[in-house]
Amino acid sequence: MDDRRISIDELRQQQQDNWPEMHAASKPALLRFLRLSDYVLREGARTLQQVNLLSAEFDVLAALRRQPPPHTISPTELCRALLISSGGLTKVLYRLQDQQLISRPNNPSDGRSLLVALTETGKQRVEAATVELMGLHHRQINMLD
Repeated sequence: MDDRRISIDELRQQQQDNWPEMHAASKPALLRFLRLSDYVLREGARTLQQVNLLSAEFDVLAALRRQPPPHTISPTELCRALLISSGGLTKVLYRLQDQQLISRPNNPSDGRSLLVALTETGKQRVEAATVELMGLHHRQINMLD
């Protein structure tokens, strides 16, 4: 599948020819920002694949790594930190637990619930992924200079 897109100029011409109201309302600068955002996210996902992580998995590991040692929080706090639904988070947590990147210790404050803890392997993986992403972001920024 070819993922090349039409240029912003072509898109604007199509709008002008076929949807003049949209042409008048849309802002080319915003369209360029949206394209740039898509590019940054797509390249970030490709970079994360090199360290065997999906974007959502990286987000969870990074949120855990930001916590003070032992890098442990409740799933509710994790949902708030990531703006993700509990159902979506549960799927990600299962994948990370299967890879031994997180553990699910009992919550000492509430015996009915489990916490989410970053394992040493998870810490190493998220730190390696961060190095790769920072390299990508530096290259992307340098392209803009």
